[in-house]
Amino acid sequence: MSEWSVRKRGAGWWVLPLALVLGTGCGEDASVEPPSAHVPDEDLAVALDGAFVEVPRATSPELRQKVSQRLDGAVDDAGKSFYLAIRRSELNQKWFLTAYARQYHPGGVGGMAGTVLGSRVVSFEEQNGKLFVFDVDRRKVMSDVFDPQVLVDAYPIITDHRPFNRLPGSQQYVLIDPVAGLNRYGVVGDRFGQDGLRFQVELSFAQRFRRLADGMAFEQVFTGYSDLPYEWADYYNEANAFRTSGTLGLSWRKYAEGPGYTPTPLPPREHYFRSERRIVPNTTAEQSEQVAVKWNIHPGMRPIRWHIMDTVLAAQQDPRLQGYDLVDAMKRGIEGWNAAFGFPVFEAVVGGGKEDFADDDRNVLIFDTDELMPLAFANWRSNPDTGEIRGASVYYAMSWVLDAIATHAEDDAALAEVAHADAPPAGAVPETPRLTWAGLANGRSCELSVTGPGHARAPLPVEARQQLSGLTRKQRVERSITHILLHEVGHTLGLRHNFMGSRANDGSPSAPISTSVMDYLMPDERALLAEPGVYDVRAVRYLHGVSPQLPTEAFCTDEDRRLDPYCAPYDRFADSLPLWHGPEMQRHQDYLLHSPLSFTRLQGYFDHYTPWYFGFIRVSDPASQVMAYEFALEKLRPPLVIPPGARPDYAARADELTRRIFQRLYLDPATSRGRFLPNPPPTPALMAPMLADLKALVLNTDGVRSYASRRTLVDVLKAQQSLGAYRLLRELEGTLTASLPSLSGDDRLETEDLLRRISGALSPYYF
Repeated sequence: MSEWSVRKRGAGWWVLPLALVLGTGCGEDASVEPPSAHVPDEDLAVALDGAFVEVPRATSPELRQKVSQRLDGAVDDAGKSFYLAIRRSELNQKWFLTAYARQYHPGGVGGMAGTVLGSRVVSFEEQNGKLFVFDVDRRKVMSDVFDPQVLVDAYPIITDHRPFNRLPGSQQYVLIDPVAGLNRYGVVGDRFGQDGLRFQVELSFAQRFRRLADGMAFEQVFTGYSDLPYEWADYYNEANAFRTSGTLGLSWRKYAEGPGYTPTPLPPREHYFRSERRIVPNTTAEQSEQVAVKWNIHPGMRPIRWHIMDTVLAAQQDPRLQGYDLVDAMKRGIEGWNAAFGFPVFEAVVGGGKEDFADDDRNVLIFDTDELMPLAFANWRSNPDTGEIRGASVYYAMSWVLDAIATHAEDDAALAEVAHADAPPAGAVPETPRLTWAGLANGRSCELSVTGPGHARAPLPVEARQQLSGLTRKQRVERSITHILLHEVGHTLGLRHNFMGSRANDGSPSAPISTSVMDYLMPDERALLAEPGVYDVRAVRYLHGVSPQLPTEAFCTDEDRRLDPYCAPYDRFADSLPLWHGPEMQRHQDYLLHSPLSFTRLQGYFDHYTPWYFGFIRVSDPASQVMAYEFALEKLRPPLVIPPGARPDYAARADELTRRIFQRLYLDPATSRGRFLPNPPPTPALMAPMLADLKALVLNTDGVRSYASRRTLVDVLKAQQSLGAYRLLRELEGTLTASLPSLSGDDRLETEDLLRRISGALSPYYF
């Protein structure tokens, strides 16, 4: 087995909690170097041409030392800063202002590093010694009369820079410090609301100016302090829990819409990501509209270039990876979408490194060499007016490569031996901080998480194993890499998840594992889908106007998961409850019943696998309710069958597991129930077997039920609030009362107490 495991980290990554959001609104910061700082009186080797010009800025050794000390290596320092000269004739033009979180500390990628924060359409106006920035997109127009002017920033204009003023043509330019605007940051925690917390910038400077064909880009480095400590700061080697540092990639590029671009209205089902909301003018904001986000893709187009970060070349030299072609597998994950369109759409090249992945004019596959970071995600930059995607990036970590190698280890038996070696941990883990800048606060479309090789995995179905047997280990690993990248690049094409893709798998040898790479597949199945599925092809062709037909395949996405337990990631088969979810539930039960660990130690494991499955009992149709319940109680109901060679405490563990199942279904608070909250509806189909089981359990007909379990089940009957449960409580009261003369000692005392509990449940029964 590989030595890596995502569980070896002290904190899980799928939930990372804090409350840090950087945005606008806190007051001027006097510690930021003012724009009138001392400038050496010497000539500048600068040619004033183009819309934006970098003007070198001398930074005092004292300030440079202070910056280095404060940043403490957490974020990059390019070693020089600059002023920005903007041609006056360009001020009234429309520009895309885009922010990208290049670095973030503490948290890194586990925070919001590597994420597009969003884009605005802005223009500039010079007045009263300041350069004002206006948000000028068309989304806020109320009517033909009322079109609001929205100020988003203001930069003091530098007028006393003598070397600049001596340059030929300097009067045609406005000189500003690009980090001396409002530069206000507010800390807005998801847990505390938008008006509770503050973030005070201590230091901020600009670096790495780059002129683009249609504008310019630079980075803003900042460090500051919040009013709220980050409880996981020490985990990331940040000694001061109140301090946050980061690097923002910022760009100003001339506004343009793709030639011939036509927005696609949203279809009735949410197959696609939505653009930003736009008010329909002259409707008093009662009406708004959104369209699907997409690229300007059309036949005859010049292929959109993706840059695979050159860190992959260094990783390829790792002895563990010598047998695999990472670059080719990654290229197929990008260029594989060309077949869906029937003409070249994407091309992938290796080039660019950690210095330029935030550049706005590049589409980048960020290959992170972190072997334990279990994330992959996609994000994009779009025109807020039209929904046209202007660029994108995908984050992919080394951990996925190692996971694919471990998953397809030739010694499958060795892999199976550790199938349950690492249960999901219990306890609190940190949530992801949310970074915003100047009101831009985009999120991630999806965060796929690696499942380490020791995590509980279901056996591969025979049909899938037969299909994989025709592939070499090299092919399996490379196709697994390709699959994940097809999924993430599919998000940048506008596609949302489709968790119903697996419903096409009827279990036959020729059945597809899924109709969509936008599904979540089990690790060992990903190699079976290394090209866009039938659903994917139809979905992207409709979205981009290549076909008039919407996909007809089964579909559900993230919001549907709150309503339908059949809309599940990582499932298998068309008839998934009897063929997948039910057997999986029993496999987890077997682990709990045979594990040497106590139930207290296994609480996290129980909490991890039960909420989704219990959704079938809580919200499904009556037939699914009954089937799910039967799978859950089959091995636990009286009379309990103890398998040969079972642990001595098997009966006690079965009793405790039974109690916990009923308690979770009816008595535990909503916070413990996952997505599906209501008690199971008392349908006749479900109540018939359940009441029979509850009767036998309370009466302890097999002699292995504890008093704690029987007492809990009386509370369950009370919580059911059904006539059948009421009738059963009265029957139990009579039966237990009649049994008292034959009881003595503890049995009699427990039965008397149980009768008092039943009496309390009946007086009255209904709430």
